[in-house]
Amino acid sequence: MEKKLGIIVSLLIILNINAIGQNLSDFKALLEECGMNVNIPEGFVEAKIIENKDMNYEYAIKYPDKEFELRYAIRPIRYKKYSDETLKNEMESQRPFRNSSYGIILQTIVNNITGGIDYEIKAFDKNAVKKEFNADWGATTFVALKSDFGKGYKYCMIVTIHKNDFADAYYFYLSNTKENFSENEDPLFHTLRFD
Repeated sequence: MEKKLGIIVSLLIILNINAIGQNLSDFKALLEECGMNVNIPEGFVEAKIIENKDMNYEYAIKYPDKEFELRYAIRPIRYKKYSDETLKNEMESQRPFRNSSYGIILQTIVNNITGGIDYEIKAFDKNAVKKEFNADWGATTFVALKSDFGKGYKYCMIVTIHKNDFADAYYFYLSNTKENFSENEDPLFHTLRFD
């Protein structure tokens, strides 16, 4: 059973079952299918998607004049429409696990992007995460990067939001310094939320 759980978690982390392209228009289409929306403030530019074996993501933005990047990863639990019955059956079979194991999945992501190091994960207040993100659960952690995912950056703050039967969403804020981290992530903190 543990081996099967590990395989499922690994697949969810690395793959987006029905991945859509790497531009804002396609990213918004994916979000719409998951009951989400994004509102990116002016002044940010798209960042190139870096393929890696540790954590795939669907969209990234950065400041044009600072080493500070935000990557978004979306892991749908259900779609509004399915391309075929096989995909629908696969996703529906995983729904109970996905609605109860978001903390385990986040810990596995942390291990993947830090080279196997455990970090403390702090869950958000349930009322606050509902009000701010319209989510059922959320958490954050700050880590030192040691993986292909983090290549070129030293630090990462992860924010995760989960909504039952919709999706898990991950914000990865990347920087080479801890200085001004809060100031840089602040205008981006609420850019993604559930409808």
